[in-house]
Amino acid sequence: MSTLFQGYQSLVENSPDAISLINQNGEILYGSASNTKLLGYRPDELLGRDCIELLHPEDRSHSSALLNEVIAQTPGSRTWDARVRRKDGTYCWVESTVSNLIQDKQVQAIVMHQRDIHERRETAAELVRSNLRMEEFAYTVAHDLREPLRAISLYTQMLFARLPMDKEQKEMAQFVLEGANRMSVMVKDLLAFARSGMPSPLLPVRLEDAVAQAVQNLDLEIRENGAQVTAGPLPTLASDEAHLVRVFQNLISNAIKYRSERPLTVQISAERRGPDWCIKVQDNGVGIAPEFQDKIFLPFIRLASRAIPGTGLGLAVCKKAIEGMGGTIWVESEPGVGATFAFTLPAKN
Repeated sequence: MSTLFQGYQSLVENSPDAISLINQNGEILYGSASNTKLLGYRPDELLGRDCIELLHPEDRSHSSALLNEVIAQTPGSRTWDARVRRKDGTYCWVESTVSNLIQDKQVQAIVMHQRDIHERRETAAELVRSNLRMEEFAYTVAHDLREPLRAISLYTQMLFARLPMDKEQKEMAQFVLEGANRMSVMVKDLLAFARSGMPSPLLPVRLEDAVAQAVQNLDLEIRENGAQVTAGPLPTLASDEAHLVRVFQNLISNAIKYRSERPLTVQISAERRGPDWCIKVQDNGVGIAPEFQDKIFLPFIRLASRAIPGTGLGLAVCKKAIEGMGGTIWVESEPGVGATFAFTLPAKN
């Protein structure tokens, strides 16, 4: 430990974070007293040890690469999470902030601040597992409801066609059919909502192909409403093609539902923003008031009357799908002018 750094020893020793100094080979030159609380090792037991060898085998390669990046920069720093082996052999999640201060005359070493985030990581992991179980349950229930609903609809239609009915009975039968149809649409959307949160491999997808498939799926709806859907050059990104098709399909379908009196136009474009691509779906419809723009991505939230069909799950599906692919989605809109739904996806995965 450098002579000048010794002047900071009291401050370092009283820090709640475990602080270590390492050299360019990753060997520990110094460890503060907080290492004992975090990992169970006395500071002297850490001297000369390779900091990477203390990590969980699955975290060593990633951590070593990041450490080498820090070493190559002067000054430079990175922060990452990894599992570190305690003295008793168990592992705990630790957040490490590593700074290259080799050229700093007061330090002359690589400084590593570490803090315990084990409870936070385990809580987050359990939440992910819980959400996945809930999504699987919703998927199973929605899937199992399809056949009973189909039977209700089919047999009601048969009764309607075969039995003599007066006006009131016909209205009741029609009410059953409409209810079954609404339930079928909701079940279909629930299946899409549950499926959009399930993990899937990300593969190269031409966004132009995803848009083309969505437009083909909506061909009748687009032609009936005289909508014009255009797309500029779009990138190829590591993503889930089925999810992307549904995202474009939902956004275009929403533009049709909430069109204005003007001839409807939907424009799809993309632009590079740093490490991401930003994809925009812009329409000239009725728009969305500012007070509702932060609510529309919640499940079962609908801003329209029942005269406009829908279950309030379309945008929730988009949100889950985009976030599952590492992106974010939002809306920019002005009432009476139109809405632009934008989402990002990483340029590299």
